[in-house]
Amino acid sequence: MAAKSRLRSDHITCKHCGRDFGAITFRHLRNIHGYEGDHPIDEYKHKFRLQSATCGEARKKISEAKDAFWAKRGQHWTGRTLIAEIQRLHRAGSLPCKRVPVRVYMAGRRLFGSWQAAVEKAGLDYEEATGVRNWTPAKVVESIKELAKRGVPLSATYIRDHHPTLLNVATKRFPRSWAKALKAAGLDPAEHKLPRGRWNRQRAAEWVRKRAAKKRSLLARGAPRDLLGFVHRRLKTNWPDFVESLGFTYPGIEKRRDWTRQKLLEEIRRRKSGGHRLNYRAVQSEYQALIHQARKFFRSWDRARAAAGV
Repeated sequence: MAAKSRLRSDHITCKHCGRDFGAITFRHLRNIHGYEGDHPIDEYKHKFRLQSATCGEARKKISEAKDAFWAKRGQHWTGRTLIAEIQRLHRAGSLPCKRVPVRVYMAGRRLFGSWQAAVEKAGLDYEEATGVRNWTPAKVVESIKELAKRGVPLSATYIRDHHPTLLNVATKRFPRSWAKALKAAGLDPAEHKLPRGRWNRQRAAEWVRKRAAKKRSLLARGAPRDLLGFVHRRLKTNWPDFVESLGFTYPGIEKRRDWTRQKLLEEIRRRKSGGHRLNYRAVQSEYQALIHQARKFFRSWDRARAAAGV
């Protein structure tokens, strides 16, 4: 039995012709058996489900030759020398996978089965040392909750632009859906969905601030129509109130008041007695809040004027 084992270790039998060789070469496969692909040995191993097309003795000699080559260069790795190098790289802050020398990384995989196993063998926490998180569904949920606690926008668009790794692993751990990840974190995806169109609260606020910095009018007539629609439909407020929520005084409002129907009529009469023009265009230019309140209480400026008797 031992003799049979030794024979098998120093040769390998071709599955096609039954001949024994030290290794099945690409020339043999092409010239004798008609293989035509770019990688005949890979095709041969795949066809017969083989891990190697080389005998055990040949593989041993190749391994010894590699060890001798790297030893001559002073780069032959043992478990002990590799662990020492990993610890040295960690102290130097160079342990993340993308910054580790390829020869060290490959030695870790060869000696310990994986780079993570090599790092842990060196007595280090893999995630802390490399910055690579081993994402689990629980860790995805934990990260989402942490972002929510900090007030970070949780729309898929924002997460894609600012936390792409989280979005990537979330859609893998909660297959193909950021919304499923939000639900797992106890959040309603609808509340964090970015409205369609170019506007959101942050962009709308930036538009107002830039406009004010350039000392341009903040009146509604100067704002883009779709921005006014966004403020009204999505933010559920009117343009003057939105502008003032950002710390700016809305033009044409001399003094904020709690508007009522009666106060509106008195204000229209006061402006009439003060000699102000009361046509729609003039009031819109000078006192747009009055137009807004007229629409609120009477649905149009003409009806409000009629009710005020002017």
